[in-house]
Amino acid sequence: MVNLIVADDHRVLREALCEMLRTKGHFNVLGQASDGQELLELLKSQKPDVVIMDIAMPNLDGIKTLERLRDEKTLPLVLILSADEGEKNIRAVLKAGAKGYVPKHAAMEELVFAIQSIVSGNTYLSPSVTAALMNGPERSSLLDSPLSVLTERELEVMKHLADGEPNRVIGKLLHISTRTVDTHRSNILRKLKMRTNAELVKVAITNGLISI
Repeated sequence: MVNLIVADDHRVLREALCEMLRTKGHFNVLGQASDGQELLELLKSQKPDVVIMDIAMPNLDGIKTLERLRDEKTLPLVLILSADEGEKNIRAVLKAGAKGYVPKHAAMEELVFAIQSIVSGNTYLSPSVTAALMNGPERSSLLDSPLSVLTERELEVMKHLADGEPNRVIGKLLHISTRTVDTHRSNILRKLKMRTNAELVKVAITNGLISI
């Protein structure tokens, strides 16, 4: 059972999310908060496995909340669930210590997968979030790397492959067929002049596509 706290100022969305997570059977919602200040108070008495948090909240937003928790050395595993897919805020929350970032338009299956990923010790970034980072101003360092020959979709697929996800799971997350995933994998290996997923993982880590 994974214990959660959900922080979001939109009450209807927050309560609906909590209810949907409860129906999955292996999630227990310990509490809810409408802003960062409420979350900080709640964390004094509750010890969740994961905090699901929005960025745009009144009184104390997601970024400042993360920074407070980090500075106080009480930072739990935090998964950002936000409508904001701007590169600046994505980088800010990751720098502040968030372990995952999923957009609010993502399917419930992806959110569940993201929670399970960070509980397992991994970092999870939704494909659209990865694309925003890859296309941002700091992408210049990527242009001199082997990854510059890949399309945005190929970068998404490569990230999931490097994270060890099977083709059927990648297909479900990206809403494409398993065969299409396999085609992308073949194209990635060909463009990067590689033969195995092990080589792919090494390049992904070296070029910052995934973290270890």
